[in-house]
Amino acid sequence: MLQPKTYPELLGKALMLDAEPILTMMEDDNPWVEGLFMVTCVGALLGGAHLVGGLLTTASLPPLEAVRETALASLQGALATTGSGATQVDALLRGLWGWAARIGGLAGGLDRLYFALWEPVWLMLQWLILGSVIHAAARGLGGRGTWVQTLGVTALTTAPHLLGLLAVIPFVAVSGLLTTVWSLLIAYRAVELTHDLSWQRAALAVAAAPLLLLLALGFGGVTLLAVWALWGGGV
Repeated sequence: MLQPKTYPELLGKALMLDAEPILTMMEDDNPWVEGLFMVTCVGALLGGAHLVGGLLTTASLPPLEAVRETALASLQGALATTGSGATQVDALLRGLWGWAARIGGLAGGLDRLYFALWEPVWLMLQWLILGSVIHAAARGLGGRGTWVQTLGVTALTTAPHLLGLLAVIPFVAVSGLLTTVWSLLIAYRAVELTHDLSWQRAALAVAAAPLLLLLALGFGGVTLLAVWALWGGGV
C-alpha cells in the first residue's frame, strides 16, 4: 500500500507520461483501492479549491442580487423579440442564472457546499466509467491486464485535473478540453503498459470511452427530439 505523501510525485510523473507511476500502481497489492483513495484525494482538493475560489470571487464582485438583476434585464431585452411571454422568459432566465451561479461556486448557503462536495463524486464516477470501458476494450483487443490493475493505473488520469486548483484564483478557469486530452494520453500510456498492447491497439482501447460517450449523447439527443416532436404534435 502506497503512502499518500507519494501521490504528488506519482501524479507529477504521470503528467510527463512517465512509465514509473504506472508500473508502481500496477504492481501495488491492491491497485483499485489505491486508485480510489488517490481519486478521492484529488477530488477533495478540487472541491476545496472550488469552494474557496467561489468565496473569493463573490467577495470581489458587487452584490450578486444586483449583478443578477442587471444580467436578467439585459437578457430579457435581447429575447424580447422571440415572441415568448415575459413570465416564461423571466422564469427560464432565473433558473439558468441559478444553475450558472451554483456551477461557478457563487451560490450561497448549502448550494455552495453541495457543489464543492460534488467534485470528488463526479471525478470518482468519471474514473470508474473510464477505467471499466477501457478495460473491456483492451481485453477485447487481446490485453492481459486485470480490471483492478486497469482501475489502479487509470487513477493517474486525474493528474491533469489538478490544474483545476487554479480555480482558487477568482475568474481563472482551466480548459476542459486540455484536461480531457491530457487524461486520455495518460490512459493510453497506462493501457499500453498494463495490457502489453501495441500502440495502435492501446489507442483504440482508449478511444472507446469518448466514442461511447458520443454515441450515448447522440442517442439521448435523438430520443429527446423524438419526445419533443411527439409532445409538440400532441399539443
